[in-house]
Formats: sequence, structure tokens, C-alpha cells
Amino acid sequence: MINFSKIEKRINSLNKFNLVFASFFFSLMTLCVKNIDKRIPIYELVFFRSLLSLMITLSIIKAKKINPWGNNRLLLILRGVLGTSALVCIFYAIRNMPLSISTVIQYTYPIFISIFAGIFINEKITRNLFFALIIGWLGILIILNPTQLSNIDVEIKNIAVLIAILGSICTALAYVTVKKLAVSEDIYVIIKYFPLVSLITLSPIVLINWVTPNLNEIIWIIGIGIFTQLGQTFLTIGLKNLPASEASTINYLQVIFGSLWGFLFFSEIININFLLGALLVLLGTILSTTKIIKRP
Repeated sequence: MINFSKIEKRINSLNKFNLVFASFFFSLMTLCVKNIDKRIPIYELVFFRSLLSLMITLSIIKAKKINPWGNNRLLLILRGVLGTSALVCIFYAIRNMPLSISTVIQYTYPIFISIFAGIFINEKITRNLFFALIIGWLGILIILNPTQLSNIDVEIKNIAVLIAILGSICTALAYVTVKKLAVSEDIYVIIKYFPLVSLITLSPIVLINWVTPNLNEIIWIIGIGIFTQLGQTFLTIGLKNLPASEASTINYLQVIFGSLWGFLFFSEIININFLLGALLVLLGTILSTTKIIKRP
């Protein structure tokens, strides 16, 4: 029988590396989404992802013999709503933009997290983290500048950018919610509410507009479920052990991973501007890990 307590203890000992693993697995999730034909609707992909995640999480909760409904149910439901909204927006952005660009826009969320964490959970930002956020944000702006996009012959619709930014805001709010819940809730209960809310809200839409995936698409859909589950697990444990704003800055690494997959698998062009921006993002990540945020 699997000893989940022992596994959790070992994962907890990884400290900040939890967020690195989370970024890596989430980047593999985006790779899977990008490989699925557009005939499968976005909400159906989120539905399948949620179904697989819920099955895995419920089995772990049952094995651990814990209360599956948690304590702060209203906040847990809110986390599920925010996570579902963010995921739909992110999947839309991935499908309608180059993978590298959609990942970069998604990772504007740390600046929103810094704001929301200060408002809702009273986190303070050290000088190191403040500069890390600025450097990371500057790197993203360099990558997204109009000259960069025209040089690589990319046209992005404004609606896609707006939806991607909305996904970033929802992601930031979800991070702060998870951080607050981690004080009183088991990590797998927090994870469970995400797919549970997704299934409840998306089931009617999916059933009415059902599209049967083929074998190849099923393989990629399973990949979405597995990699998202792994990402959520490492993310939730990481947020439990680190301030939300610092954790989010470490997750800038997904920009690097997403850009690499776009280059290797979709022949997306990476020029000097992109490399410079990515370097600044990485520098921000390193700087953010040099000192823990001081709490009041």
C-alpha cells in the first residue's frame, strides 16, 4: 500500500523545487493541449482534464481517510470557480497563439499576485522580490513588443490577448486562495474542488455539444490530466511552504519551458529579443529565491 504521508513529507522537503517541478509539468500540459485538433472544444478538454484529476484525487483522499469536503467550503468552491475560469482562458490562449507567446502572456500573473496577496493575506514584499518582479515583467514586455511579433511574422487577435490576461488574473486570485486554504485544509482536498467545480459547471455544455475524440486525441487528453494533476500537487505543496508572491515568481520558469517546447515541437521562431526577455525572466526567478519574504 502506498504511504502518502511519507511521500508528502519527501515532497515537502524539496521546498522551492516544488514550484520548479510544477512549472515543468504545467508546461507539458500546455504541450498536450497544443497537440489536440481544434475540433475538440476547449470546454471539453477542461472537462476531460477535470474528470481524470478528480478520479486520481478522490482515490488519494480515500486512501488517506480524510474528510473529502474540507472545512472552509465556500472558499474551496471559490478556488474551484477561479481555477476553472483560468483554465478555460489558458486553454483558449494556447490554442489561438504560438505556445511561447501564450505562455509569456499567462505569466503576467505574478504582478497580480503581489497585489492580491498584499490585499487579502497581508504579505509583504522584500526589496529582492520587488526587483525580481520588475525584472521578470520587463522580460515579458521585451518578448511581447510589437517589433518582436512582426519580426517572427505572428498576428495575434486582441480578443485572444484579453482572454489570456483574464486567465492571468484568475490564476493570481486562485493562487492567493490556495495559499489561504493551505493553512487549514489538506492539499488533496484543495486540489479536489478544482476538478469537482469544473465538472459540475461544464457538464451541461459538454453533453449538449459533445465531440467524440479519436485515439490520438485521447492519448493527449490523458496527458493533460496526468501532467495537470502532477503540476497541481507540486504547486499546492509549494504554496503551502512559501509566500504566494515569491512562489509565483519562481513559476516564471514555465515561460522558459513553454518557449522550448514551442521551438522544438512547433517550429516557433526564437530570436534575440525573445532570448533576452527569457534571460531576464530567469534572472528574476533566481533573484526571488535569494531571500524569503518577511511577514508582519
